Amino acid sequence: MMWLAGQVFLLCLVSFLAGAGIMFLAVRGRKPEPVPAEPESTPDPDEETEVPEPVVIRASKKSMRYHTPDSPHYDRVSSSLTFISAADAELAGFQAWDADKATARTAGPTT
Repeated sequence: MMWLAGQVFLLCLVSFLAGAGIMFLAVRGRKPEPVPAEPESTPDPDEETEVPEPVVIRASKKSMRYHTPDSPHYDRVSSSLTFISAADAELAGFQAWDADKATARTAGPTT
């Protein structure tokens, strides 16, 4: 049993040393990245900067719709599934809560 443990240890050691050697060879010729110059104007830490409040988009898995704060159903939707933007929600396959109204407005009257 000790022979097998010794073999496993040697295999791990050789693998580690090979990886370290390859990493050394890969980074040895690289020059260090230049440190960027200090920005021309730094904001005063005492000065309050206005940071916009992040908009939380809530989505419903059942209806596959997402709701923005202007949706009348926003408070009723569980906040267990949220996104930081409508684009992220659409990438995940969700539609806007008013998507049916938007397509009806763009389609116009049918004759």
